[in-house]
Amino acid sequence: MKMGSRTVWKRHFYTSWRCTKLYIFLIASFCFLLTYIFLIPSVSHHLAILPSIHVQEKWYRVFFFARDTEEESKGSVFFRKDSMSGAEESSQKSQEPEGDANLSSSISKRIPENYIHLHSYRFLINESDKCAERAPFLLLLIATKFDEHEHRQAIRKTWGNEKLVPGVEIIRLFMLGVNKRVTNQAILRESQHYRDIIQQEFVDTYQNLTLKTLMGMKWVTTYCSKASFVMKTDSDMFVNTEYLIQKLLWNVKLPKTDYFTGSIMIGYQPHRFKTSKWYMPKEMYPEDEYPNFCSGTGYVFSTDVATKILNRSLKVPYLYLEDIYVALCLKREGISLTPPPRGALFNIHSIPFSPCTYHNLITSHEVSPNNLLFFWKTLQDKKHECP
Repeated sequence: MKMGSRTVWKRHFYTSWRCTKLYIFLIASFCFLLTYIFLIPSVSHHLAILPSIHVQEKWYRVFFFARDTEEESKGSVFFRKDSMSGAEESSQKSQEPEGDANLSSSISKRIPENYIHLHSYRFLINESDKCAERAPFLLLLIATKFDEHEHRQAIRKTWGNEKLVPGVEIIRLFMLGVNKRVTNQAILRESQHYRDIIQQEFVDTYQNLTLKTLMGMKWVTTYCSKASFVMKTDSDMFVNTEYLIQKLLWNVKLPKTDYFTGSIMIGYQPHRFKTSKWYMPKEMYPEDEYPNFCSGTGYVFSTDVATKILNRSLKVPYLYLEDIYVALCLKREGISLTPPPRGALFNIHSIPFSPCTYHNLITSHEVSPNNLLFFWKTLQDKKHECP
């Protein structure tokens, strides 16, 4: 009987202990879940903002699209290098063109989070001494991505060759952001070998093309302001550098300041469909038509324009379509686009190749590295036969 009672007691004890362990496990799991939901995000948030605070030690005024609360969305916020008194701030606001104020007011509503860009970015790779002892006639700013090594190599051997035109100083620079999925070591090695890459710390995405272009403008203004002309283009382009220099930029009638030309796009409207690559939310750009702009595939400007665009960008709300954004800055600066001598000089599409056709144009789009090498060699061999 005692043995039976002891057996029952043991079973009861074991059952109770298993239940107790289960209760302990459930309570511990619940506590962990609460910690994960409430405590960790809070800590992570505070840790995450520390680097951005450190990066913004050198404050530059840049547009911040206010969001999250109705109080924030009442206006735009600008960060700047030195703080201003209330009187100075009021004075500066009174000096801003009415168009800028209206545009800022209409755009600074609720903006999707992926369109927010908070601060100026520092250079991770720079070539600050590239113009130190020379004043180039032409500076080539080429937008590229991490995985386009073959494109860069082909450009170095063809239209981006800095010794291409005898007696003419040319400088070539590839512009890059940061790719979070790969290390920067390959780009660093390439930069050390060729000394023709500049890179800032923004993430290299299509939505950040404007940041990439502004990086180029900042580099020109800071390190190469004595250059005569600048061309901004892309890594999938064919550029007839010889024609650009000898037939266009050497023209004595060409203005030396406030000059901006390329493939001029007139009467284009914003794409309001979210599936479009060029989708433009009405909250970001409320107007029904874009200003006239030069396609970002390739445009040329006098060097003084870089400084004017960079300064104006402090007051023009950010748009990720870089050619539209540049056009807005030019419009605010009162700079008109100069039509090229012939409409077919700057092409936004791929032009079927023939030596004489390519001999008489400046750009053709969507050219692969292999085709670029072939087109260039053929053009050099046959151009003397062209009218």
